[in-house]
Amino acid sequence: MRRQFLSMVITGVAFSLVSLAACGSTSVNVGSTKAPEPATTPASSEKQVQEVKSVPQKTEAPKPEPVIPQAQHATQSNRAEEVLRQAREALGGEAKLKEIQNLTVSGSFRRVSNGQEQSGEQRMDLLLPDRLKISQTISLIAGMELIMVNALNGDQAWTDSHTNAGNAQVMMVRPGNEQQNNEERARRLRAELTRYMLALFLTPPTNASVEFGGEAEATDGRADVLILKEANAAVARLFVDQKTHRPLMMTYRDVAVGMKTMKSNAGGTGDVDKIVKDAQSNARVRKESDMQMRFSDYKPEKGILLPHLISVTVEDKPYEEWELKSFKVNSPDLTEKKFEKGE
Repeated sequence: MRRQFLSMVITGVAFSLVSLAACGSTSVNVGSTKAPEPATTPASSEKQVQEVKSVPQKTEAPKPEPVIPQAQHATQSNRAEEVLRQAREALGGEAKLKEIQNLTVSGSFRRVSNGQEQSGEQRMDLLLPDRLKISQTISLIAGMELIMVNALNGDQAWTDSHTNAGNAQVMMVRPGNEQQNNEERARRLRAELTRYMLALFLTPPTNASVEFGGEAEATDGRADVLILKEANAAVARLFVDQKTHRPLMMTYRDVAVGMKTMKSNAGGTGDVDKIVKDAQSNARVRKESDMQMRFSDYKPEKGILLPHLISVTVEDKPYEEWELKSFKVNSPDLTEKKFEKGE
């Protein structure tokens, strides 16, 4: 019998939930010290988020509404601090949020990539202030699974991948040299860590600032817009519900990961070689897209409200849903050693 194997090509490099320039596919006018500044409209409330058991559907974007600009920069800073204070209180209180030193969350995910639907399990380990590890176990054909890990360990980043089958072949294709890839991987993981720190803990890193960006209107209410800035450049926008004071959505720009699988007869290297060449050609162009990350289904975990459903769209098209099922806060087992390659 002819032995069969699986060939997988990963053509884009992006790390989850994140990697995060101000963006949003739709916009509203927001206040600034000089003139209104565009900001992406928030997503609808958690009632409008599709359940994980079905493929996410595109939702109608809220209508933009002009907002009177703020008169002074000091007023903007004060308003941003007030929005953050209210949001921290709504999630459990500033004292409890400050106590968080690490967080581990895991659950099932579904993703649509290159016309293929993929599913599996995802785990995120986060150790403040500068460590993040995202591990994915992706279900393939014939019971095969691909395990992928991307990690930020201080100022170093690394990746690893393997399968649970000896007759499977995994190929990762990226443009540029190894040093360039490592630098980009570290940059994107740092951006992802920054986004999670703001969305989950309402705490920006020390090298970033948060400004008030105005208000946006959705079908079921209004949201305050906070602009996350690094080196005076906007890198993301966070939308906070004015009624519940919970984070609703974050918008940013990133490169969505592309993944393609195929099955070929053993020894049939022609098809595999063609896939690799096509992937290398396409990988030379990294195209960033407008991305939206929505947070919903908030439930208490150790006295802190955390979202149990995170959904991502790319250019307004459904991309990924992650149903969070398990939470560990301040686990003594999550040490710096856990972020070293091979652990």
